[in-house]
Amino acid sequence: MIDTNDRWDISKEIISSLFPEIHQRNDIIEFIKNSVNNHIAELPTMGVNPSLSKTDISHALSKYTFDGNFSPTDVLNDVLHLMGKGIVHVTSPHYFGLFNPSSTFWGIISDFITALYNPQLAVWSHAPACVEIEEKLIKYFGGLAGFNADNSGGTFTTGGAEANCTALICALTKHFPDYAQQGLQSINGQPIFYISSDSHLAWLKIALQSGLGHSAVRLIAVDHTGRMDISGLTRAIDNDIANGNKPFMIVGTAGTTNAGIIDPLPELAAVANKYQLFFHIDAAWAGAILLSDQYSHHLKGIEQADSITIDAHKWLSAPMGTGMFICADKHILTTPFAVSTNYMPVSDDINSDPYIHSIQWSRRFNGLKLFMPLAILGRTGFSNMIDYQINLADYLRSQLAKNDWQILNPSALPVICIRDNGDFDVNKILEKVLEINQCWISITTFANTKALRLCISSFRSSKSDIDQLVDTLNMARNSVPM
Repeated sequence: MIDTNDRWDISKEIISSLFPEIHQRNDIIEFIKNSVNNHIAELPTMGVNPSLSKTDISHALSKYTFDGNFSPTDVLNDVLHLMGKGIVHVTSPHYFGLFNPSSTFWGIISDFITALYNPQLAVWSHAPACVEIEEKLIKYFGGLAGFNADNSGGTFTTGGAEANCTALICALTKHFPDYAQQGLQSINGQPIFYISSDSHLAWLKIALQSGLGHSAVRLIAVDHTGRMDISGLTRAIDNDIANGNKPFMIVGTAGTTNAGIIDPLPELAAVANKYQLFFHIDAAWAGAILLSDQYSHHLKGIEQADSITIDAHKWLSAPMGTGMFICADKHILTTPFAVSTNYMPVSDDINSDPYIHSIQWSRRFNGLKLFMPLAILGRTGFSNMIDYQINLADYLRSQLAKNDWQILNPSALPVICIRDNGDFDVNKILEKVLEINQCWISITTFANTKALRLCISSFRSSKSDIDQLVDTLNMARNSVPM
C-alpha cells in the first residue's frame, strides 16, 4: 500500500511534469525566445515553400508512438524543425498568397496570455473581464460600420465560416418565426438565399450544415467588374417567388477572395429592403478598411446591413481564429441560440452570457488577439498599415504594367489578378514561380480567364519585396515556352 506521503510525492511529480518548476520554465522560455528571434531574422531570406516531403514528415514523426517520453528540448527541436521546413511561410514578406497575414507581436503575446489563464467565456460570471473586452470590440467595430451602439451586438467566432453560418441561422429565424422551434419543416416552400458566383463558397458548406442543402443557394452572376449583377439578382428573386420558393437573405461580399472586389452594397441593400430580405455582408477581409479614413468609403452601404462578418486574422494581422459576427440588432441572436440548463453558472444578467447568443458553447478568449494590438497601436496604427499596403499594391500595378503583365481585376484593394500579354500558360508560370521559391502566389479565375493572383497581406512586405516579386514573375515567364 502507498502511504499518504508517497501519494503526495507522486502528485508533485505529476504536477511538475505538466507544469515544470521555474528554473526549467526559464530554460524553455529562453530556448523559445532564441528560436523565435532566429526565425524572424531569417524570414527575409528563407524560402517560402515547404522543403519537407510527406515522407520526410512521416519519418520525423515515426518515433513518436506516445508509449514513451522524450525530453522537452528534443520535442521542441523536432516541432520547430517541422514548422520551419514543413509549412508555407505565410508570415514571410515574400508571401503574396491568400488572406493569411503576418501576426503582430502583440497578437502572438495575446495568444500566450490567453493560453496561460485559459479563461472560459461561455458565461459572463466565469470571465467577466474577457467577455467585456470582446463586447467592447464588437461595439467598436459595429460603430465603425454605422450601427447604433445601444442596439448592436455580436460575438467572436473562429472565423468567417462560423460568422456567416451565424448570419444564416439568424436570417432563417428572423424571416420564418416558427423555424427556431420547428425547423425547416415549418417552412412552406424551399428557403432561398443569394450570393455572387465569386463569393466564398463556404456558403455551400453552410447550406449543407444548416439542412438547407445546396439547392437553397442561388449563385448570381457577376458583371465585367466582378460585382454581383443587380438585375440578375432581382430576376432570380422574382423567379423564385413565382415558383413558390421562399427567398430570405441576400449576401454581399466586401472583398472577394479571388479578386478583392466589393459588391454594390447600397444597391444590394435596396433590393433587400424592397423584398424584405435579411441583408448580410461578408466583409471577412475588406472589413478591415473600416479603420482607414482614406479608404473606408469603399464600404459605403455597410451601415444598411443587418449583420456583417469581419475576420481580424485576415487584414488586421491577428493570429488565426479571430473572427467576428456583428449585427445591427443584438436581439436576433437570442431566439436561435438561447437555451436553459440546470448545470451552467447563473449570471446576474443572463443575456450577457456568450453561450446563449452564439453557436459556440465553451469559448476561447479570441478577442484579446485584437484588443491588445488595437489598444497599443490605436486606429491610426492600423490605418497606416492598411493605407501602406494599398499604396504598395498601386506600386506593384505600375511595375507589372511596365513589364507587360495584364491586370484583369479593377480592385482598388491589394489583390491583383494578372496574366501575360502574350500567350503563356499561367499554370506553367505558377509552377516555375513556386520552383524558384522566392515568393508564394496562387492561381484563380477572373472574368472566365485563368490568372495569377497576387495579394499583399504581410506588413513585412516592402517596395524591394515587390521588385523581387516582379523579377521572379519575369524570370518564370521567360523560362516557360509559349
